[in-house]
Amino acid sequence: MIGMILAGGSGTRLWPFSRTMTPKQFLNLGSTHESLLQETIKRLSPLLSKNSIYIVGSIVHEHELCRQIEQLIPDFSKNRILLEPEGKNTAPAILWALSRIPSSNWDEPVVILPADHLIQKPDLFLESLKDGETLAKEGWIVTFGIQPDTPNTGYGYIKSGKALKKGHKVDRFTEKPDSKTALEFIKSGDYSWNAGIFMATPRTLLDEFKALCGSMYNLFFDESTPKASLSDKSEIQKTFSEIEPNSIDYAILEKSDRVAVLTMDVGWNDLGSWESIYDISQKDENGNATRGNVVMQNSENCLIISDKRLITCSGLKNLIIVETEDALLACDLSNSQDVKKIVETLKREDRFEYKFHTTVARPWGSYRVITEGKGYQIKSLMVLPGKRISLQRHFHRNEHWVVVSGTAEVTRGDEVFYLSENESTYIPKTEYHRLRNPGKILLELIEMRQGGYLHEDDIERIEDDFGRVADQA
Repeated sequence: MIGMILAGGSGTRLWPFSRTMTPKQFLNLGSTHESLLQETIKRLSPLLSKNSIYIVGSIVHEHELCRQIEQLIPDFSKNRILLEPEGKNTAPAILWALSRIPSSNWDEPVVILPADHLIQKPDLFLESLKDGETLAKEGWIVTFGIQPDTPNTGYGYIKSGKALKKGHKVDRFTEKPDSKTALEFIKSGDYSWNAGIFMATPRTLLDEFKALCGSMYNLFFDESTPKASLSDKSEIQKTFSEIEPNSIDYAILEKSDRVAVLTMDVGWNDLGSWESIYDISQKDENGNATRGNVVMQNSENCLIISDKRLITCSGLKNLIIVETEDALLACDLSNSQDVKKIVETLKREDRFEYKFHTTVARPWGSYRVITEGKGYQIKSLMVLPGKRISLQRHFHRNEHWVVVSGTAEVTRGDEVFYLSENESTYIPKTEYHRLRNPGKILLELIEMRQGGYLHEDDIERIEDDFGRVADQA
């Protein structure tokens, strides 16, 4: 069996925990200390070897994606990490990954699943995959439906038709019905939730792509041969620029006559809203779910999450309160789907908070904004052992660096020198500079910026170990 994990989502409904640059697949929202992406990879490990997994993500998440994969599988092949230059929904992402699978494996079932879902009964999930493998080898595209327990209007539904040896042929798909229709679906017993997890052989999927979505197929294949040029970054960027966005559901599943459904009860949740986080959380006798530094009195059915500060509550009912270092969300429990609209507003206003946390991961380490005001900004920089920032200069700001711990190798103009704890240096605007951690421990610095423009895009990059161009420190 082959695994294909889709890890390119933006996760806007879980703001302020999930941000554009740190979406939910990279967060710990499940029952372990690992991220949802890492849990997804581990879930497949009893059935799949590391050389049978392909992961499709976004180029903007490249360094976080690769870091989390490396934590779990240090020698995972970079050739099996596909980075989309822009998001065009699931159909092109899947088709591109199919083109990377050797033709000698095209009759081997591939399970395709999102990286950001929670499955609380992994053993039962693996049993369902084994059942799906039988159907996939017979030429079916197998969808894995979830046994519904409520008339949820946030999910698509699958109606089961003719019975097969295992499961049923799909009669039809229905997108997010209203509450009355969803209740009718539940009562009929013929419907399951569409989890976005499915399985087929690459040969079956490619036949259906060619027949039902030929224009997209032709962008990735010459007749039945994958285009070799699509391993080149510039060529894949050109190809994606020509693609009309489309989901695998609309492009293939809703049109194909070869789709089957297997219903499973595996403790699945797509964690698509704060309400869903509340649903899976352990609650007290009053129905309250809390995480972090929280004290509650006379409150019922609330989800309260504190990232740092103490949150005290009294007399609250059916509320969500989520606190992070730089943002606070408060909304009615039943309105948690509207968080996406809040994020859209933040994006229109170009607010920093929709995209980044105060601690921002970088391939060389991370930085955290401590404080800022008119004409100044103070950051904490953490540089990993052996890593260095790009050789760069700025046109609108000066910088002061003070070493808190570790040793810093500083390039400033033609000079190269070293700084230890409590030592500092000054970087004037327009001066080329670079910072490197030559030591074995984490290098921590305080950086104070002064100038009329302090945003990250004030940077001219001369040389970079990570292939970046601009707007990343």
